[in-house]
Amino acid sequence: MITVTEEAKGALLDFERPAGTVLRLDPVEVGHPEDFRVRLGAGEPKGDDQVVERDGEDLLHIARPVSEELNGSEIHLVDTLEGPVLGIKSPFAGPDPLTDGS
Repeated sequence: MITVTEEAKGALLDFERPAGTVLRLDPVEVGHPEDFRVRLGAGEPKGDDQVVERDGEDLLHIARPVSEELNGSEIHLVDTLEGPVLGIKSPFAGPDPLTDGS
């Protein structure tokens, strides 16, 4: 399971999606674990999605392959010079890299 911080949940509220769709985190390409990439976008909900809720409402659907591959990770906000962005932190990763040229 992937956890999502409250700050990241707040940022996810700002993403627009067409009526009848949900915000999804899907794999870009399945089958290449050494180059596993994900995309965030609108799409149809699926029965095996990991569902992240806020205040009782679906906020984010995470595709099963993503949830399994990134199990134990955390989606959080990362401060950059351009402003906050969403990041995914592995449970095995060290601290976030510095983004201010330090």
